[in-house]
Amino acid sequence: MTFSEKYALVRAQARADGLKLGLFWVLSFALFIGNFHFALLGMLWMATMVFTPFFVGILTRRYAVKWHDGIISYRHAYTHSFLTIFYASLILAIVQWAYFAYLDNGFVVTNYVNIITDKDFMKGMESMGYNKKALDELVATLRTLRPIDISLQLLWSNIVAGFIISLTTALYASTRRHFNPKP
Repeated sequence: MTFSEKYALVRAQARADGLKLGLFWVLSFALFIGNFHFALLGMLWMATMVFTPFFVGILTRRYAVKWHDGIISYRHAYTHSFLTIFYASLILAIVQWAYFAYLDNGFVVTNYVNIITDKDFMKGMESMGYNKKALDELVATLRTLRPIDISLQLLWSNIVAGFIISLTTALYASTRRHFNPKP
């Protein structure tokens, strides 16, 4: 298989796996929104966030087994992991934009502003060295965010996190033994 064929295959499979991860993240986002109504959903949301690297590792390992007889290099596994997260991030960003543009009506921002302006929270932040002026600027900034701003910021955060997560998931999925000294 030539390099271009391998790259086309890894992209195609990463899109399919990115759809699976993207739907998982949409569920996670729904749990995050539900967290404001039921605290138990917040625990489930955190569980989905913790499970994400394991899910990406499983998807990448399955890709290696299905398409490469279980033999895959670190670089190849990294490419699949990162592209999977990239495509999932695009799906999630579209869903988040639609939510913030048409359904949210300022609900999430209002809840964060309420948390930040809480007297006990302010006292805690001031004890850690933050001044009231900085917190007031943060509140003002939160109130000016548009749905596209929020979605793009979250997209960027997911891509950066994907860059980092892929470093470890590729270690799991690749067949070469890393960091194991020879006897």
